[in-house]
Amino acid sequence: MKRVLVTIVGLFLAAPLLLAQDAAQIAAGKKAFEAQKCGTCHQIAGTGGKAGSVLDGVGKKLTEADIRKWLTTPAEMESKLPKKPTV
Repeated sequence: MKRVLVTIVGLFLAAPLLLAQDAAQIAAGKKAFEAQKCGTCHQIAGTGGKAGSVLDGVGKKLTEADIRKWLTTPAEMESKLPKKPTV
């Protein structure tokens, strides 16, 4: 019982630190999105261009390594996508 209580208290005390880290990561991502003018093509929350993919929830769908590859070698990542049928 004591171990469970210690774990719960530890998680409760760590939660603000985890939320602050997430907030810092979100702020850094927004800054990079704006600085690189990603919104010219891509949308987040309905804001931005319509030429590229909607990026809502991309952090839950792709790994950090995949996102890094999309940013550094987009042609390589594009080649891995399923081909769209031609009409």
